[in-house]
Amino acid sequence: MSGYLQSMGAGLQSPGWLVLLLLALVPLLVRGHQAFAYPAVSRLPHDELSVWIERFWRAAGALAIAALAIALSGPYWGEQQLEKVGRGAHIMVVLDRSASMNDSFADTRAKSDGESKMAAARRVLQSFVAQSREDLLGMVTFSTSPILVAPLGGDREAVLAALKATEAGGMGFTAVARGLGMALDYFEGRPVSGARAILLVSDGGAHLDIKTQDLLREMFHRQGASLYWVYLRSANGASLKDAPEDENRDAYPEYQLHEYFQSLGVNYHVYEAESPKAVEEALADIAQLKNQPVKYFESAARQDLSWMFYLLALLCAAALFALHLTEVKKWRAA
Repeated sequence: MSGYLQSMGAGLQSPGWLVLLLLALVPLLVRGHQAFAYPAVSRLPHDELSVWIERFWRAAGALAIAALAIALSGPYWGEQQLEKVGRGAHIMVVLDRSASMNDSFADTRAKSDGESKMAAARRVLQSFVAQSREDLLGMVTFSTSPILVAPLGGDREAVLAALKATEAGGMGFTAVARGLGMALDYFEGRPVSGARAILLVSDGGAHLDIKTQDLLREMFHRQGASLYWVYLRSANGASLKDAPEDENRDAYPEYQLHEYFQSLGVNYHVYEAESPKAVEEALADIAQLKNQPVKYFESAARQDLSWMFYLLALLCAAALFALHLTEVKKWRAA
């Protein structure tokens, strides 16, 4: 991965404090030396060292005041944009939050410790997100309605936080088409700087009308996105490996959805997971995908620069104190 930094410039939070910069003129204009009670020192030789010490004294005092004024004004270095180039994909995770996701898997013999499909999907997806290479990730959850819970980007923490929020449990029905539509729509208007993929994690299907089918097909082709479906099979769910009889097709919406995905004309792969272990294997296989280079920008928060000016003021004050200790308080006795 490589990249370069673009800065948005510097600024001040409270520029009104800069009026204190006028006080920096005081050490330069006001004479503050102690007067001795001896009237004739004109015949003393010129002391070049003393002249430079006096100049340094005045400059240090002026610089200390100026640094404090600038520090109080809150200087900062603006927001930065780091362009990164790596290998990965633009992946939108579409996670089913319907009530059926709270049920167990079809393979009850698997050692899942009572883990529901949602819990297993959340656990495996968290590992997938944390270990992803340089992918851009986003997430949409859906039940009756879809919700964009994490925008597409390089912020892994946002996606992990969205996954953690699914611990509340699912509710409602399985509106697969609306979830896919929202995920695909998020690619709209964005430059194609990497392979695009929709990762659907769901345990159910849906009957899609012709208009919806045509709309989704057009969106998949327009966005150039691949589709990967991790089908979390329930105990009473249909297997996608065996086609049902024609008269029973309406009773198996999962298989109908699988047939529709096959007819999309895009890169499509389905993983039928009957246990938490199968979910882990499916996500591990998807994680090995080889994709074209990805370009994306990461935002870095602006940096507070006040500490630099406080430190400069402290150093100047220390120098003034050191010079004060060398000051002659009275003439040496004869």
